[in-house]
Amino acid sequence: MSKSAPSPLSRILITDTPSTITQKISSALTDSQNNVSWDPISRPGVSNLLTLLSSFDEHGCSAQELGEKLKREGMGLGAFKKLVAGAVAEGLKGVREEFERVLAEEGYVEEVARRGAVKARESAEETMVLVREAVGL
Repeated sequence: MSKSAPSPLSRILITDTPSTITQKISSALTDSQNNVSWDPISRPGVSNLLTLLSSFDEHGCSAQELGEKLKREGMGLGAFKKLVAGAVAEGLKGVREEFERVLAEEGYVEEVARRGAVKARESAEETMVLVREAVGL
């Protein structure tokens, strides 16, 4: 997964549906070994997915801890990718729903931008008063 890569399959967006997330995780490049282990040098694809999984782990386990646990359990790559996809889809669910709500609410984004501009203007005016005082104007 890489946000700078040109392929849309290289990154997960907050707007991606669970099925799109599953498709992207399933197509993530791994290797020919059908097991899970943490080894960023020899197995960068699997290690990247473990890092992603650890970001959504409810117990706060590190990628290395998850790799060791899944290796002990004998999990294969297919099941592992399904596990990662499910965790990511569930982890992004609330964010995606809030994003969709904000976009659907008529005028919300414009109002937030207007209020932000007012605050910025007030802050800039205060700063300019201080600048003028400092330079003796």
